[in-house]
Parts: sequence; structure tokens; C-alpha cells
Amino acid sequence: MNRLGRRYLVVMVGLLLFGFALGAQKLNADNLWLDELYSLSNMGVFAQPYSLPEVVDSLTEHSQNHVPLYFFFGAQWARLVGWSQLPMRYLSLLFGILFVAWTYRFAADALDRGTAVLAATLVTTSGFILMYFHEIRMYTLLLLLLLVHAWLYWRLSAKAAAARWEWLLFVLTAIALLYTHVFSVFAIAGLGLHHLIFSRRILRWRGILLAWIISALAFLPYAPGYLRGAMAERTIASLQESALSAPQLTRELAHIMVNGFELLWLPIWLLAGMALRKRPDLRSLRILIIGAGIILSLMLFNQVFPLIDSLRFRFFLAAMPFFATLCAYVLWSPGRSRLGTLPFLLVWIAGGLHIHGLGDSWQYSGRNTLFVEIPPLYKFADSLEQRRNELDMVVGFSRSKFVDWPLRHGKSIADYYFGAILNLNHTFFVDPSPDSDSRLNINEQLGDHPYLLLAYEPDDRSPLYEQVTAVIEAEFTACAELAGRADLIVRRYVHSSLACDRQYQPIHYDNGIKIMDKFGGYDAARESVRVVTGWEVAAEAQLDQYNVSIQIITPDWQKVGQAPDRHLHDDVLKWYVAEISTAGLPAGAYQVVVILYDRHSKAKVAGSDQSTAETGNILPILQFSIPR
Repeated sequence: MNRLGRRYLVVMVGLLLFGFALGAQKLNADNLWLDELYSLSNMGVFAQPYSLPEVVDSLTEHSQNHVPLYFFFGAQWARLVGWSQLPMRYLSLLFGILFVAWTYRFAADALDRGTAVLAATLVTTSGFILMYFHEIRMYTLLLLLLLVHAWLYWRLSAKAAAARWEWLLFVLTAIALLYTHVFSVFAIAGLGLHHLIFSRRILRWRGILLAWIISALAFLPYAPGYLRGAMAERTIASLQESALSAPQLTRELAHIMVNGFELLWLPIWLLAGMALRKRPDLRSLRILIIGAGIILSLMLFNQVFPLIDSLRFRFFLAAMPFFATLCAYVLWSPGRSRLGTLPFLLVWIAGGLHIHGLGDSWQYSGRNTLFVEIPPLYKFADSLEQRRNELDMVVGFSRSKFVDWPLRHGKSIADYYFGAILNLNHTFFVDPSPDSDSRLNINEQLGDHPYLLLAYEPDDRSPLYEQVTAVIEAEFTACAELAGRADLIVRRYVHSSLACDRQYQPIHYDNGIKIMDKFGGYDAARESVRVVTGWEVAAEAQLDQYNVSIQIITPDWQKVGQAPDRHLHDDVLKWYVAEISTAGLPAGAYQVVVILYDRHSKAKVAGSDQSTAETGNILPILQFSIPR
């Protein structure tokens, strides 16, 4: 490698590190939004990482207008790194950095290395592109596959000899594009327009066309299901009403493509005009045709099927690397003055970093505005990662009910952070409370959970905070502060009948069902016994198969009291609270026991008390005495 080549290498390494730093800065800086939750759900976050057939089944049921490749990659990635948002978003960042590297490779082969470095700089600092470096979505994978495919197209159409691996990879990347996002067909349309216009200059013209046809045929098995979903989405009236016209699309796209600084179009058009006065470089014209083909085909599609509104400009992402390459060429092409390159680049970068700093408040981001009204759940989850107990329930506050609103898969954003990631129950008090009897509402939401984690932002406390804490502190003991930061407080509470340092008392049954914890107490004044058991089943089918019986027995095993037997599926709650009256029982010693039995055969299930090592099909929970 010569000295100039080493310089380009050093610059590209620095640029890739800079792009990585920009993307990494956002990975854990905000909550997941609606589309990211859809992605994770289709990967299996609420079950287990899905296989390819399971991904296809999930998309068929919930998201027919999507295709499976990215979700399958994400599911396999989750097998390695888990479901937390930081490593899951990292996958998009990884694809994004590889896309930057391949932008350089494509532009260097199509034009020259100086232009390639500048093009890679422009895509790295494009606010439009940077936004997708940190989202659990398919768009950086789409960009990477597109640039690899375009690079192979350039090689196959110009090289004197082509290797078999190039043909194979060309077909595979075309198939992968279609199975990553069907709108990649517009990227292939841009290449196809170029293929048609420059047919006389393209080697292996028919071979390339045949490769695209083979790729299209490979998508046919999935096409019917996708088309059903696409046609269903087309009938959504709100989408048609919000779709932009061609002039509106043009105006908004012109704003987005130059990082929000429309004045940057002046030097672009000026330099392009100067280039046209001379003999135009056919290589740059070919790249222009590809980018224009992508944009025009999308606009034509939107005229026939109105779909693209101000929140869906991501469909134009495929045109950005070709636009950036053209901008780089007019700024850096040999034989021209480059005095304006540095000012242009500084303004471009400033605009991109400004958009990047705005994050989810940028008007073209597509992020649902309701998400700014919910608490920073990612902070809550991070702070509890190593300090939670498996039976805790998170109690928080939100300005929007969207925090726990069930989406397509019946799961909410809170279900992801506390259910899928931490395996905890949760409840959120939405401000303002719609119930006049707010105390009753609070008690209903807290339910019978004996272990609470109250989480809130001290500088943005809900108006319901005082009411909720008053109800909690009336029945619970404050035990420890798990987080005491300026931006987050997490305080542990335990029911007043329990001690803060109490150890769990589980029972494991032979069929895989578990009592995660059990405790009880005798209230002489009320003449009753209160028993709490927390249940976990090994398989969903067991919810309908087994019943629970809580009984009071004498020392000689005579039953003298019993709570109504409960089906495990009743309300599908972890915690079962039973109150058994002791009125009329004579003085003496008694025992409360638990029995798990098959609701059909009545056969009792054997288990083992993990705290005492006692085994049997009738196991004790509490011993108490009624005084004379």
C-alpha cells in the first residue's frame, strides 16, 4: 500500500470510529418506540428467540406488511446477547458502520478514493441516516445490502471477467434485499433504469437481468401473504389522508437530504452546472440515474398508492448513499477548485449533528409523540438489573396510558422492560386519574403483591405521588433505596406482615409448578387467617389442569377450615390471597396447609418445601394457636 493509500485508510478508520461513537451515544438514551417493540415482538422477545418459521408465523399474524430476514437475524442475535435494548440496538449500529465502509468501497470503485472518503463522511453525518443507527429496525441492514449489491452490479457490468462468487453474491444480496424490506424493489428499480439506459455499455447485460429475475422468483413464495398485508394497510383511511403529494414530497425531501440546510443546494447546483459546461463525467451521470430512479419510482408509487407521509420518509433512505456520492463527486472531482468543500462539509456536519441531538423530537423521525409522555423506563430497567428480587412488582407513574397500552402482540412498552427483560410484574398510575375514588383505584392496581418497588423521577413527580405513597406506607414497610440519583428514585417496600430481610420460602412440585413464596398470619381480633402464595407454572396448559386448596387442619389431620379452591388460571395472577375464618374454632394448635391437585382426576401432586426440605402432597404454610 502506497503512502496515499495509507492516508485514506487512516481517515476511514477514524471516520468509522466517529460514526460508531455517534451511533453508540444513542443506544441507551431513550425508550423503545412502537416500531421497535413490533420488531422485538416478531423476534420472540415475549417467548424465546424465534426460529425462521416462527418469525414467519408471527409476521403472518401481526405484521403481514413486513418480511422476515431482519427479524430472523435479530432473533439469532438475541440468543447470543439477550433482549436488553443496548445489545439489540447494537445490531443496527453494526450494520450501519458496515454500510459506511461499503459506501467507501462502492464510491472508490465507481469514481475515486478521494470522492469515496467524502461520500462516506456525508453518510456518516447525515441526520436522516444516523437516526437508524440506533433503532431496532431493518433500515441499516437494508442500506448495507443495497451498497453491497450496487458494488457487485458495478463490478459485473464493467469487469472483463467475473468470478462465480460475484454472481452468487449478486443474486443472494438481491434476494436478501427483498426479504429485508419489500420497498427495496425501488432501489432495484433505480439500478434497473440505469441498466436500461446504459445497456450498450454494460457487460453481461442479459446475465444481470436474469439474476434479478431469479431473485424475484425466490420471493414469490412469500409474495401472496405480503400482498394481503400491503393491501390491508392501503385501506387505512388515515394513511391515505396524511400521504403527501409529489410537490410536498419534493419539498420535504429537499429539506431532509441536506440535513435541514436548504442553502446547501446552492453550491451543489452551482458545481453541478459547472460540470455540465464541460464534458460530463459518464460515471457520475450513471450514479445520478440510479439515485433519481429510486426517488422517481417511489414518488410514482405514492401517486398511485398514497402511503408516504411526513413520518415515512425512511422509504427514501435507499437514495441517500447515491446522493451523497454525487455530492462528494461535485465537491472533490479532479480539476476543480475545492475551496468550498470544507465550508460545505462543516455546515453539513453541523446540520446532521443538530438533527442527531434532537433525537425522537425531529419531525421526520416517525416516532410516536405519545412516547415523550411516559417515564424513562430504560433507566428503571438498568437500575434494577442487578438489584431486583424475582417477586418484586414495579410501581411507577406516567402522564400517558400508552406506557401500558397493549399493541399488536398484546404487549406494551412496560411489558418489554419489566416483563421480558426483568421478569417482574408492574403497574403504572396515569396522571390524571380518571377515578373519583382514587384510593380504591390505587388499592386495585397494587393488588395483593407483597413486594413493591416504587420508581419515579424526583424532578418530575406525578400529582398522584403523595396519594399512592400514603396508601403504600399504610400497609407496607419501607426497606431500602435501590436508586437515589438526581434523576431517579427506586425504593423497596415489603408488606408489613413480612420482614425486609426475609428469605423466600418456595415449594417446587414434581410437575414443574412452583410456589415462589408463601406466608400467612393469624389475626385474633378478626378471627381469621390470611395466607398468601405466589405461583408459577412450567407450561401454559397447566393453568387449566390444576387447582389449589388452602386448608386449616388440626394436629390429627382433621380439616376444620378451608378457602374456596382456586383454579390456577383464575385471573392468571402470581399471587393468591386466601382468608379463612377461625370463628368457632376451639382453643388449640392448628396448621395451614396447601394442596395442589389435578382438577379432573383429583390426584394430589407431590412437592418439596425448599426452605425446610419437607416433601409430600400436603405441605405446611403456617402454624398458629388459638388461645383459651
